Amino acid sequence: MTFSCKGAKSRTRGRKVRLTRTKAATRVGERHDSRAELEKKLEERTRELAEALEQQTATSEVLRVISSSPGELRPVFDAMLENATRLCEAQFGGLFLCEGDVFRLVTVQIWPARVAELMQQEIRD
Repeated sequence: MTFSCKGAKSRTRGRKVRLTRTKAATRVGERHDSRAELEKKLEERTRELAEALEQQTATSEVLRVISSSPGELRPVFDAMLENATRLCEAQFGGLFLCEGDVFRLVTVQIWPARVAELMQQEIRD
């Protein structure tokens, strides 16, 4: 963006033109920042909505398993752990039940052999 001082009757008039150009350039920069901020907010909201949808889908899947297997807890626990592992982007998972002062392993999802060994060791100790 360029402005000419041609025809300016005084030095002050030339300064006003330069000052106006600087203000205009600043406003353009502010609009650019505002747009970048809006795009960032939009991406954040889109990510939040996708996460909420994923959680609702997981809940729906677990509820479907509950309704299709009345009285059977194992399929429900498996569905819960499978969905939790996927939502958390975990490599593996285990679901424990708290019974009094003891935690009992109910189901596992892609349980590495080394983790299973450590768990067995903890249970024996």
